[in-house]
Amino acid sequence: MTKRAHSLVGEIERDALDDAVPLSTVLRKVIALGGAVNSDQLREWAGKELRGYEGDDEVPKYRVVGAPLKIDALIGPRQVTGQQISPNDLPSFAQKHIGEDVQLRMGVRELEDSANNINPEKGYVQLTPSRATDIAKVMDTASGEPFQTITALYWVVSKSSIVGVLDQVRTTLTELVAELRATVPDEDTDPSSEAVGNALHVAVTGSPKARITLTTAQSHGKSTIKNADASPDVSEDASFWTRNKKAAFIGGAVTVLAGVATILRLFL
Repeated sequence: MTKRAHSLVGEIERDALDDAVPLSTVLRKVIALGGAVNSDQLREWAGKELRGYEGDDEVPKYRVVGAPLKIDALIGPRQVTGQQISPNDLPSFAQKHIGEDVQLRMGVRELEDSANNINPEKGYVQLTPSRATDIAKVMDTASGEPFQTITALYWVVSKSSIVGVLDQVRTTLTELVAELRATVPDEDTDPSSEAVGNALHVAVTGSPKARITLTTAQSHGKSTIKNADASPDVSEDASFWTRNKKAAFIGGAVTVLAGVATILRLFL
């Protein structure tokens, strides 16, 4: 790799191994590395991790965590707080969007702040699905309980789940560096964008795509591409985030449909 790229790889490795260095700092260096080696995939992945994943973006598998679904409600003078419900208790139009897992789409800085600021007595954060108020109104109407009002519908995400996601990002950065060094053992050889994309695929998904090793053929940097452990059933153009697709519900939208027949009744 060029001197600049080699220096960035070393800095990324050092910072990724140091838990005291914020992930946002490391990921910005990954963007710079993507520019140095002309890799759109590398810049895009690091950018999404920094800014967060938009509603239509696929999220990596490591950002999907288990989270029970709960509600708060008023039934006349009585108050219900933190009652766990099944996704099957939701209106039918919402069941295909809301399950007992959630995609953590926020940028790493927001995730870090959330983990650091969680009330130690609770040990969790509440994440609200889009259009939760509309869903609650439909559930209240369908329940047949005139004095029932659902005041909140939310996922409960534990601090350990958030910390686990951040740890996965840090591990991915370390694996990315290891894969790049295995792919480009010669410091004078720049990896191709394809080689960087493959290294990123391995680091993010944990499964080999097609390792492309660059070795110097001449002292002036001319390189030879060697394809090892190729997987013929994986498209060369497939993006690393197209696997394990799940509905993007945080930041998305749910259309409230008429004719919902599912009824939820709260028993005390």
